[in-house]
Amino acid sequence: MPTTARVAADLYAVLGVDPTASGDEVARAYRARAKQLHPDTSDDPLAPDRFNELVDAYGVLANHRTRREYDQSRAAGPRTSSSHSDSGARIAPGAAVPKRWTRRRALTAIVGGALVTVLGVSAAVLTWQVHQTDASRHARFQPVDARRVADNQIMFVARDGRIVRTPEPSLHGEGNGLGPTVRVRYDPANPTHVIVDSSTLGRDITFAIVALKLLIGGPVFIVLGARRLRATDAR
Repeated sequence: MPTTARVAADLYAVLGVDPTASGDEVARAYRARAKQLHPDTSDDPLAPDRFNELVDAYGVLANHRTRREYDQSRAAGPRTSSSHSDSGARIAPGAAVPKRWTRRRALTAIVGGALVTVLGVSAAVLTWQVHQTDASRHARFQPVDARRVADNQIMFVARDGRIVRTPEPSLHGEGNGLGPTVRVRYDPANPTHVIVDSSTLGRDITFAIVALKLLIGGPVFIVLGARRLRATDAR
């Protein structure tokens, strides 16, 4: 709700229009001034207050009833502190009225951005560790074509000539397709330890994208919060 100080100015002067301006002219003037004064696009430390004053003025002049009341009060002379305190709060339907940044919101953005950044770093480290573990295991395990047998078992001949029968491994909890054979890798030190012989590139790329988004989003929130914090402290 606008305060007395914010509605004391001539609302037509705030919008930069003549008192005889049409509703469309008022709307166009508001949109043009809003682009100039919006805190996200202006470095002026007074921009937040001037923008809020602009929103209040538009809230009165965009509504036919409140504009008529304002014109009557304006013609009668200086207004009292309560003459339009309620009507100024009525924003016309569809008008863009962004929430004001407060010190608390700015600090929340900074803290949230820091947490997101930490999560991004953790995700990047985890992705690299998983990739390295898989690469190391694939390099150490031996590839072989195994034959499917009953009871979800597979059978293959190891390089030392041993016949190995072991449960069929699955990739990420899913099946490995149909057919009498399946490509696997086994641990030479323990041939019953087998893994699916498939590329993990798709999974690694997905994890890397998630980590990258967190690493980008976190600093963005920190910078945005820091800027808003400086703006609120400068008021």
